[in-house]
Amino acid sequence: MKKIVILMMAMMLTLLTSVAMANENGEGKAGRLFLFQKCDESLTDPQFYSGNCPKGPGPWPIFLGNDRFGRMNYTLWGPTFKFSFEGKKLLPDKNYTLIYYADPWPGSGIGGSLICLGSGKTSGPKAKGKGKGGSGHSGGNIEIHGNVDIQTSLPAPYDANFTAAPPSGAVGAKIWLVLSDDVQCPTASAPAGMMVNWNPTAYLFEYNLIVYERREDPEDE
Repeated sequence: MKKIVILMMAMMLTLLTSVAMANENGEGKAGRLFLFQKCDESLTDPQFYSGNCPKGPGPWPIFLGNDRFGRMNYTLWGPTFKFSFEGKKLLPDKNYTLIYYADPWPGSGIGGSLICLGSGKTSGPKAKGKGKGGSGHSGGNIEIHGNVDIQTSLPAPYDANFTAAPPSGAVGAKIWLVLSDDVQCPTASAPAGMMVNWNPTAYLFEYNLIVYERREDPEDE
């Protein structure tokens, strides 16, 4: 119950901080996005799936029984997409990539490309101790920072989320943290980046969609 209360507080904070807020220097504006593990059907154990992953109409729900999460601070506008991401309690010693996922599957949108924002490796498991549930193991933390010219605003025009569509009617970009082996990042020989595998219980997904405007002068409002 305590975890659920904490998670709900974090989600409420997301609604407040994902809107524009002045940065420390007052030179621009930034947004904040929280990422969580979500209730994929592969979580088949009914003991926790039915209790912590409600089924029914509505958005893909957050898996409340897991303390795995991430947080990304990012620029709302500017010539480059600047961001700082931290992930906690992920799979240890694994390579992860932070991506912009453009619907539909496999993430290339309609004639576009998924965008890889940055990559890193999670920390290894820590020594045995008094950890959660008596297991004594923790770790799996990661930091990814970037200042990338992604050549587009977010969402990109080729993204299905660029215009409002049923059932959600939402407009914005999806930011995911995925296993590096599961994504093909754009290259000169293969410019269309895309997902090549699907292991969602190891990923983090956006709590809400974000918007970024690529403009040459970040102070040109």
